[in-house]
Amino acid sequence: MKENLLKFIGNDSGFGDKNNSAYFEQNNELFIIDCGYTVFNEIKNRFDFSVYNNINVIITHLHNDHAGSLSQFILYMWFVYKKQVNVICNCKYIREYLDITGTPSCAYELKNKLENLTFIKTKHTDYLDAYGFVMNINNKRILYTGDTCELESFSPYLNNINELYIDLSKFGGAHLKVDDVLGTLKDLKNKDVKIIPMHIDDKEYVLTLISKL
Repeated sequence: MKENLLKFIGNDSGFGDKNNSAYFEQNNELFIIDCGYTVFNEIKNRFDFSVYNNINVIITHLHNDHAGSLSQFILYMWFVYKKQVNVICNCKYIREYLDITGTPSCAYELKNKLENLTFIKTKHTDYLDAYGFVMNINNKRILYTGDTCELESFSPYLNNINELYIDLSKFGGAHLKVDDVLGTLKDLKNKDVKIIPMHIDDKEYVLTLISKL
């Protein structure tokens, strides 16, 4: 079986031990997707950051388990590696978030778009804006939902992807309840779309259902 295009740093729900985060490497660039409060300690010794021409962090939303160590990572890259981080984010308050967490503007470049990436606004909670995205990687197309409680926002993109990284929960609420989307996931798998669960609250329950698609 071919490896997923994205590698996970962690895929736990917000109350788990390893915050949901993934990465990929392309053309001497490192792309990290979300940087929650556990992520900095996970990546600090995993990568030799000196070998990359660019360090990019895509932020889907500003919950602590997705952006909680973003400032720490930017400061680390700036003071230890003398490198500026590209922060790719469409969230309304990302600049204010970085300001109040003490992140000097010289240490990062903020972008709301990226070549080959399209942000998709979704619904997660009423308290903040949240985004998933579609992106082309190595001539393949992925859809990454981020945290979401609905799939409707992503419907226009589902028929043109190779891999679906999808927030799945046993209990639902602010996240997709796995039982409610099994039919859609089965249809996608029958079209040779690879289904990769993430942000999982009950791994045994969710992964067992997905394995039976």
